Amino acid sequence: MFKNIFNKKSEKTIDIKNDWASYFCRVEDKPGSIRLNLALNEIAPIEKYKYRIWFSIKLLKPDENGFTTREEFPTICDIEDDISNALEKVRVILVGALKTNGTFDLYFYSKNIEGFEKIINSVMKNYSDYNYATDSKTDNEWNDYFNFLYPGEYEYQTILNQRVLMNLDKEGDNSESEREIDHWLYFKTEDDRNNYIPKIEKIGYKVISKNNLEEGQYLYQLNISKVSDAYSNTINDSVWELITLSKEDNGVYDGWGCPIAK
Repeated sequence: MFKNIFNKKSEKTIDIKNDWASYFCRVEDKPGSIRLNLALNEIAPIEKYKYRIWFSIKLLKPDENGFTTREEFPTICDIEDDISNALEKVRVILVGALKTNGTFDLYFYSKNIEGFEKIINSVMKNYSDYNYATDSKTDNEWNDYFNFLYPGEYEYQTILNQRVLMNLDKEGDNSESEREIDHWLYFKTEDDRNNYIPKIEKIGYKVISKNNLEEGQYLYQLNISKVSDAYSNTINDSVWELITLSKEDNGVYDGWGCPIAK
């Protein structure tokens, strides 16, 4: 459905790629789960797709966190598919979805909003048990995508962490087994890197290597490691701590890796 060709700034066409990811967050101090197409970050805002369309339904039986239950999930998927397919008539791009506080929301960008409410009302006649709401606004800069749906630095790294963990799991990794977990960081100056090293050594890391690049803003590479398991919480906590400390010394975090443990 989302392999359509769209025009950004000229008559030359571009293909909208799919790079969907999910992460947990807080929305008005309530647990939230956002799913979005990260690939749109590379091409948005897309010229002419200046209208943001919002659709929201109230879940019938949310769980204790305000998310969909296993029983209701298939129906919610059907509603999403039906709404998305129907709105193709007004040329929309589905950019993300949000679950929070007993609601499920969809966010689209469109070239045209004429008749979109009538289209949604027609679809929802098939789901008469659900209360729903719609809204639209002009959003030339795609602020709702970039400033609301798009993950912050820590949330984005969590997405990347999960992808590495999924690849490890596919290879039969035993996340309970402890092993050396390698991390890579880059710094603007050699002094920044040198200032960072004692901080991470105090929390159990050792330096594997220090290399200097020939070009770029962050020329001073640092590879460090620490023995730990590969549980999701362990990895996220470790990475967030390294990122937080690196900010004190003008550093950027660049990912982690580890051998597969059986």
